[in-house]
Amino acid sequence: MTHNKASRCGVPLTCCNSSPLQSSKNWRAAVDLTGRLLTAHGQGYGKAGQPTSHTTDSLQLWFVRLSLLTKLNLFQNAELECEPFGNLDQPDLYYEYYPTVYPGRRGSMVPFSMRLLHAELPQYLGKPQEALDRLYNLKTICLAILENLEKGLAEDGSMITLAQENRQASLTLWRSRLSRVMYSMANCLLLMKDYVLAVETYHSIIQYEPQQRVQLLSGIGRIFLQIGDVKTAERYFQDVEKAYQMKGSNLSHATCVLMNRAFVYLSQNNYTDAHATFLEVLKIDPKNPVANNNAAVCLLYLGRLKESLGQLEGLVQQDPALYLHESVLFNLTTMYELESSRSTQKKQALLDAVACREGDSFNTQCLKLV
Repeated sequence: MTHNKASRCGVPLTCCNSSPLQSSKNWRAAVDLTGRLLTAHGQGYGKAGQPTSHTTDSLQLWFVRLSLLTKLNLFQNAELECEPFGNLDQPDLYYEYYPTVYPGRRGSMVPFSMRLLHAELPQYLGKPQEALDRLYNLKTICLAILENLEKGLAEDGSMITLAQENRQASLTLWRSRLSRVMYSMANCLLLMKDYVLAVETYHSIIQYEPQQRVQLLSGIGRIFLQIGDVKTAERYFQDVEKAYQMKGSNLSHATCVLMNRAFVYLSQNNYTDAHATFLEVLKIDPKNPVANNNAAVCLLYLGRLKESLGQLEGLVQQDPALYLHESVLFNLTTMYELESSRSTQKKQALLDAVACREGDSFNTQCLKLV
């Protein structure tokens, strides 16, 4: 691999400096750097079970580290490193535990994103029910905090008076957090193939994010398409079209409507109309990667292999940042296999392009080199 590696030895030990490594997709080097930074905080390697003092910075570092391990699919490592934190509600994870360092501050120092990651982690290790239990617990906490705020209390239920502006900001924040938890719950239910509960959960998100109604209804319709229930999918897509007509012209909504029609055509093996509809999407949004990829696949099924191959190759060469994506490359390598006995050399050229641009977490299995 010829991917440009930033030297971790040349990166100063500050909390912000994992960002250059992350932006250049040097995920493993970033993980190593977080380990060094945590050691500088008196935590990390070999410190499990020893007394330690947490700070907002050290917990943010732990969150970055766990996120990077998850990004690299090192789920077992992430789970092991999460274990000392328990359920993230130990006394030393609260501001009140450090009155001299954080005088007057109350509540948990643990970033909400870290709590969400901790809740989601078991599903990647074949334990979706445990993930769901943790997510339900997070949802209960979010609902309790929202109820306190709506009653005129502080987030923790105390009688502290909040300025109206602060209360509104807090309500907006916790509603968005509740939505994030519910998205995670729905995704976990999909993983468990509990489609009924997943659809109910996506539906319930609409009341918190009405502006996402079109996208959510489209997503639900596509779930039904995937499980083969085309009639129910079409009903949802009709609701999307009604919502689009009521809202007036909106390019993202117009794209959604057209994509839904194209996916229905695909489910009916009507590749001619599907291809024509994807082209309509591309008139509105020429760089739409999903529409471009699917339009090429339609050409393949219509027996126009050369055109299909030319289209995908052109996309990868013109805009590699957008199109060096696993699903696009999987389709492209499949076409190489159909087109030529020299497919291995062409796949190798793709691997070289990936090596120059993509990071440690890229799944090279999509190139089918083995």
